[in-house]
Amino acid sequence: MNDIENFLKNTKAYPNWKKIGFNSHHGVLIPLFALRSEQSSGIGEYFDLFQVIDWLKNIGFDVLQLLPLNETGKDPSPYNAISSCALNTMHLTLHKLPGIDNNTSLKEMLKDFKIFNSYHRIHYAGLKKLKENFLHEYYDYIYDELKKDKEFETFLIENPWLEEYALFRAIQEKQNYKVWDDWPEMEKNPTKQNLPKLVQKYHPDMHFHFAMQYFCFKQLKEVKKYAGEKGILIQGDVPILVSRNSADVWFNRDVFDLTHVAGAPPDNYSIYGQKWGFPLFNWNKLKQNNYYWWKRRLNSIKDLYDIYRIDHVVGFFRIWAMLPDEDAVQGKFLPKDPAYWTKKGREKLEMMLDSSPLLPIAEDLGLIPKTVYRTLDNLGICGSKVVPWETNRFGYIKFSNYPKLSVTMLSTHDSDTFQQWWEGYQKGSTKFAKFMNWHYNIQLSYSQRKELLYNAHHTPSFFHINLLQEYLNLYPELSWPDPDDERINIPGTMLPTNWTYRFKPSFEEILNHKDLEKDLKEILRKKD
Repeated sequence: MNDIENFLKNTKAYPNWKKIGFNSHHGVLIPLFALRSEQSSGIGEYFDLFQVIDWLKNIGFDVLQLLPLNETGKDPSPYNAISSCALNTMHLTLHKLPGIDNNTSLKEMLKDFKIFNSYHRIHYAGLKKLKENFLHEYYDYIYDELKKDKEFETFLIENPWLEEYALFRAIQEKQNYKVWDDWPEMEKNPTKQNLPKLVQKYHPDMHFHFAMQYFCFKQLKEVKKYAGEKGILIQGDVPILVSRNSADVWFNRDVFDLTHVAGAPPDNYSIYGQKWGFPLFNWNKLKQNNYYWWKRRLNSIKDLYDIYRIDHVVGFFRIWAMLPDEDAVQGKFLPKDPAYWTKKGREKLEMMLDSSPLLPIAEDLGLIPKTVYRTLDNLGICGSKVVPWETNRFGYIKFSNYPKLSVTMLSTHDSDTFQQWWEGYQKGSTKFAKFMNWHYNIQLSYSQRKELLYNAHHTPSFFHINLLQEYLNLYPELSWPDPDDERINIPGTMLPTNWTYRFKPSFEEILNHKDLEKDLKEILRKKD
């Protein structure tokens, strides 16, 4: 048993690690929505991941990281979920739904999606309307067969969150997508007394959402099974918060604090701070009911992933909060007293480790108190190391000094890509060039990109995972001409480009790019 395994053996996360293994892992972060395949319908779909898994296996990667896949309604942001458990129907692989091949009308409707595959960015409004129409017609066609499906019956029994989610969606649609605060009194405030009446009233419409979730989970479970057979670990993402206008908040108001909204304090990347608008948790109430809501949430992903990213882990210790009518700069940390932060954060993380066999990985970026790092290390949970941000008072930290309990990455979905950072922050990039013993040039060369990727995959970190576009940037034909078009999201903004990113090439083009394949195999191969 090596030193790190000996260390982990005495941590709370050790049982979670045993299923993953104690060797180094290498992977790629692929936002599912960004995938472009010849068979998909204008957005990445669950079954597109089969060929991604084959490609990863061929290269030698063993981790596929995804962004959240929860249902978000009309908002494209995967972090603004209207359900902590339901999956996003936008990612259903339509041409593989049961019975499609026997329905001429539905097969004809599939042709209408092809135009969306040619767009530079995801056309959410038009695509969502078209997909909803298709799924309703498909549901009418499959309904009689679905009623006889024993697997469907089992799915309904094993997922008790389904009823509140489906009821929420059914009412939401009847109310023309108004926020639940503006619904009629009975719909707005479900109680033990009126709930049976609501279910009876909306049950026909609820059944549609039962069916769509069944097909979503069925498809993603097939992907997980295939990945397991190929030795590929799937890493999901669990956002710490949910939308105020969600089924969770509407139905479980007692475990949320609606008096404040969450955000992030001012820092070097957002001088005015960020106001997300998500409600806080009522942690006292959650603790009283043995964290039922969180345990249900973690249980919903146990058959979908092997690992999950804990978004904004510092929020379990303390969170930046403001009144709904205040700006982010007027916020304050809750709890106010730092003396409570360690105990409260550790308690919640231990609950998560006890409640799920999956291995958590923490997103611990931003203004993070040192106690967070100490607690994560003590529990055996990896943190995040973004290469251009890893500095101390002497300069850039040597790659060989990265901690074992970490994930090395060149960028995140919320940051500039490395190329954007290089070109847009010359003060940092000139210092980085000196650190790498490079001759500085505003344009990164092919050899510099490849050397950087090699170094990012050979730190002592347990995990080495980069955005797919960091690899595609090795070749101009695989990247958008404007580096800004490779960015996924700019936090704290409402830009129309946020979350609409698509990879320039289809995944079939990536699969067939032999020079890229050769480079990535060389990047992963440790030099003698």
